[in-house]
Amino acid sequence: MLGRDPANDHCGAGIGYPETLFEKKVRQLSKAPNAADKEVGRRIRLQRREKKLTQPQLAHYVGITSQQLQKYESGINRIAVGKLVEIATVLKVEMTVFFDRIPTVTPSNDNDIESAKFDLTHDALLMSTAFMRISKPALRKRLLELVQTVAAKEAEIGLQMDELRPQPVQQPAE
Repeated sequence: MLGRDPANDHCGAGIGYPETLFEKKVRQLSKAPNAADKEVGRRIRLQRREKKLTQPQLAHYVGITSQQLQKYESGINRIAVGKLVEIATVLKVEMTVFFDRIPTVTPSNDNDIESAKFDLTHDALLMSTAFMRISKPALRKRLLELVQTVAAKEAEIGLQMDELRPQPVQQPAE
């Protein structure tokens, strides 16, 4: 068969058609990190920093280069589940830390998302971790009530400030 390149034959069991540019692009996009992959990388970085580990230290413990870890954390490369288990073990965290409250993504169509907004910030992670270290349930309850009250007051003030802003003048209908 002239023109057949087995290395590029991705069309099925020996049919012999070379991969088209379109098929190659689809294959590359399906391997590209999506918003969820990028968020997992961001959470790895947050956990590493909280444990006061450098990239080279964590990379050494899990048997990868610090450059590879940097690519995972920045969302350039996807991370295999086995490697993520190793990272979670070294960081002494549950795997759910990396996935909790990540929105679901539609396969292959969110690769163009540059910066999805997730509600887990570094400060929220630190606050949550510190909060869980408080052993007295009554104290945790009071602190939660305090934070909820402050958030509600801030939202209320924000609404009042919006009311003070000049509103556009509507022309009377003729």
